[in-house]
Amino acid sequence: MAKTKGKKAAGVKKPPARKAGAAEKAPAGKAAKPKETAPKAEKPAEPKVSQAELDALRKPVEAAKGGLEKAQAEAKALAEKAHAVVAEAKDAYRAALAPYREACHKAGVPCEYEGGRSANVSEKVSFLVEKTDKGVRVMVKGQPKTEEVIPLAALKESINKAAYGYTGKWLGPREEVGNKGGSLSNRLRAVLQA
Repeated sequence: MAKTKGKKAAGVKKPPARKAGAAEKAPAGKAAKPKETAPKAEKPAEPKVSQAELDALRKPVEAAKGGLEKAQAEAKALAEKAHAVVAEAKDAYRAALAPYREACHKAGVPCEYEGGRSANVSEKVSFLVEKTDKGVRVMVKGQPKTEEVIPLAALKESINKAAYGYTGKWLGPREEVGNKGGSLSNRLRAVLQA
């Protein structure tokens, strides 16, 4: 005969498990007692700071604030002075460079100094822009063959796209001519808003 293990086999029943959080039922006619909570420990009141202490602490803050404002003003003045010194030196450099660069150009030799417009910047161009009924007439100043009317529909879609399309067609790719499309898009916006 097989041996049985535990209380189950012996026929002992377990009491039903109690649900967590379920309130205990009180006998009929008696109200359930609320659970007693331990009294909260009161925090000791923080000592108040007197007006004299606040005034004493405020004095170094005011002094430090004044020092900061003074330092910022001095730094701004120094930055403006430095900017003026650099601008003056740039003007002197350009003034000395211009005749030398012109002489190099006449002699047919490359100028080894940079300044003003460097060699990798394309020639400056200006755009003639005029609003019409069908769009905006655009032309590179001094180049009548570049006259073209950009339709209003293309401008409503994207002014930048239209401007870069025009400059790409007549002047060349942006990598070679620089941001001419950006200049033209600014002119187009101004004409359309006028």
